[in-house]
Amino acid sequence: MKSALALFATLALLLTRLVAADPAPAESPAAADLKALEARADAKERAGKDQPADFAGEFAAYDALLVKYLGQKSEDVAEIALSKAILCWELGCPPAAVEKCFRAVTSEFPGTKSATTAARMLKNNATLAALVGKPAPELHFKWSSPAGLTTLSALKGKVVVIDFWATWCGPCLRAFPEVRENAARFAGCPVVFLGVTSIQGRVSNLEPKRIDTKGDPAREMALMPRFMQAKNMTWPVAFSEENVFNPDYGVSGIPFVAIITPDGIVRHAGLNPGDKHANIGGKVEAILREYHLPLPAAKG
Repeated sequence: MKSALALFATLALLLTRLVAADPAPAESPAAADLKALEARADAKERAGKDQPADFAGEFAAYDALLVKYLGQKSEDVAEIALSKAILCWELGCPPAAVEKCFRAVTSEFPGTKSATTAARMLKNNATLAALVGKPAPELHFKWSSPAGLTTLSALKGKVVVIDFWATWCGPCLRAFPEVRENAARFAGCPVVFLGVTSIQGRVSNLEPKRIDTKGDPAREMALMPRFMQAKNMTWPVAFSEENVFNPDYGVSGIPFVAIITPDGIVRHAGLNPGDKHANIGGKVEAILREYHLPLPAAKG
């Protein structure tokens, strides 16, 4: 259910709490109330609830807490407003409602770390909104597992699913089974699942200790075939000259998927490849139908 941006916001919220914490912090009433409410929402998510209507009681509880602590501008109270905004984002509430929630954090709690996180979310949301429906920003590849692929535009004519990732990114690696499944589903169709990373100065999760490649990009790229084999990456991978946290695509957290139509237009962005609710396969199939392109064989 969580998009890349929602994951980024959740991580930022957790980091805010860690940075702001005293060596032995006494939990404030606001922090305790938020902790209980988030546990309640998390339980619903684990039970498979994923629609805004399923969380009407939780949204009402968030509003009640904000009324309870009305006038208090502490970090802990700001986190209540940010947590509500993140839940609204995760559940796919209407864009206007999501923007309203994040703007409430910036306007009601200026100067807090939560307001800073909310401002970043608003900026990235604006980037994604401006990106969808527009030509895909070009990517230039300095290395690719399919020999000879040097630009994203060379794939025009196919549905392209770009998965921005890195070897050190645990959520990226945990999404590999879903990426592998979708790549197999569309084998033989005019569809390309392309893992895009950039030079990171290290290769993680290949050996017990990370491999330091700082200052040696050639070595980092040379290790990729071995990494792909070790992780059973059955789809192509490329190193882009552009940073994996690509501002043109609004990538503030990875994994991050963008889906591009055969005529080079961004149709979807900010999807999490490991989230089955993102329905990446369904979105790809819908584009194939729209462009009258071959569909995957029906499972029999």
